[in-house]
Amino acid sequence: VEFKEFYTEVKEIEKRDSVLTPKQQIDRLLRPGSTYFNLNPFEVLQVEPETSLDDAKKKYKRLSILVHPDKNQDDPDRAQQAFEIINKAWKTLENPETKAKCMDVIEEARAKTDHMTWSVGGENSR
Repeated sequence: VEFKEFYTEVKEIEKRDSVLTPKQQIDRLLRPGSTYFNLNPFEVLQVEPETSLDDAKKKYKRLSILVHPDKNQDDPDRAQQAFEIINKAWKTLENPETKAKCMDVIEEARAKTDHMTWSVGGENSR
């Protein structure tokens, strides 16, 4: 139950973040700890793993325009960094081989968290 509540809260934050301004998107992509979060191309592009490639591409285009250095003259260096992060995420998802690796990691994580939620408090808990 706690995991589902946590996951719901995370999804609400993602929805809220999906309408951020250019500066807020740049801050999101460059925030403390972003190196870890930005390893997940779905997190970077703010799409679900099940999102179609076409929809992911639309989101990529929207975000890349939003953070593009030419459109963020007040902070072009940070905008360039954010732009590169978004491009890297798209290239990862656009390539069937690297996307498959990402999906494998996600499926493995889901299996482990499903197991953890079932075993919490039970005889399998650690």
